[in-house]
Amino acid sequence: MVKTRVARHDVREEIQRRILSGESKPGERLSQQSLARELGVAQGTVRESLLELQWLGLVESIDHLGVFVDNLDAPRICEAYLVREVMEGLAARLACRHAGRSDIAELRTMADKIYKLSQEKKDTETASLDRNFHLHITELSQNGTLIRLSQTYRVLGMAVRAYRDPSVIHAEHLRIIEAIEHNFADEAERQARHHVIGAREMIENQAAHGKFVPKWVG
Repeated sequence: MVKTRVARHDVREEIQRRILSGESKPGERLSQQSLARELGVAQGTVRESLLELQWLGLVESIDHLGVFVDNLDAPRICEAYLVREVMEGLAARLACRHAGRSDIAELRTMADKIYKLSQEKKDTETASLDRNFHLHITELSQNGTLIRLSQTYRVLGMAVRAYRDPSVIHAEHLRIIEAIEHNFADEAERQARHHVIGAREMIENQAAHGKFVPKWVG
């Protein structure tokens, strides 16, 4: 049972990587048989992985035709960011109830390191730590449903490379942390939502000028 779960996770992660990196193109048919043979797993494992990816919005199942890579365009990603705005606002609000001194210290350390990595142009490391920063706040909410639902928009967010000023992002992170630290629930939610709105507006602006190209940030 444990090996099966690990195998499915690994298979899902590999197919997800191919989609988000552009290796598997929008509209491409994903053959369960071919993937099973290539990845050395049972076809049922691939089927279960594709069902998870369908729930995440990365693939589309069409009756009698098969499973295809879905299109990750700006409108789709902005839809996810609208949901993320509400979810992360709620996460920050709930985190006020549970965050201790060590949690606040860890969030500050993460925010400072994100800024440092962005200054050094280490995009992959910056993006990974930024996701972990927001995930940590969501986990501090101690709301299991919220944590599970957040997985969807986080995956779609992996197709976006941030082009906002690192100093602006750093300042926004610190304002979220400060509000959580002082248990200002309304302000924590407001700052978290403002932060996500800034990212969504960046995507919308790029799309309006024909400059938005989904790019996997690992």
